[in-house]
Amino acid sequence: MRPEDVVGLMAVVAGVFFTTRPLVAALARRIGREAPPPAATDGAVEDLRAELDQSQARIAALEERVDFAERMLAKQREPDRLGGSPRS
Repeated sequence: MRPEDVVGLMAVVAGVFFTTRPLVAALARRIGREAPPPAATDGAVEDLRAELDQSQARIAALEERVDFAERMLAKQREPDRLGGSPRS
């Protein structure tokens, strides 16, 4: 073989290597990835929505109770403020 042929062959091999290397690396990353998590079923989603609705209803009931308790405490404090100190 002539030296020009050897250089040409090396250029072709290098070109093929540098062209296919990113493709092979991408393929290796794709193969090496973990499997995606299983998709939630419609039943599981509906169960979660029902549980969320129940939690929201409980929170709303607790908010009402706290508001009521605050109003009762405020009513108990008002008479103390209104007639607290006798005047001479």
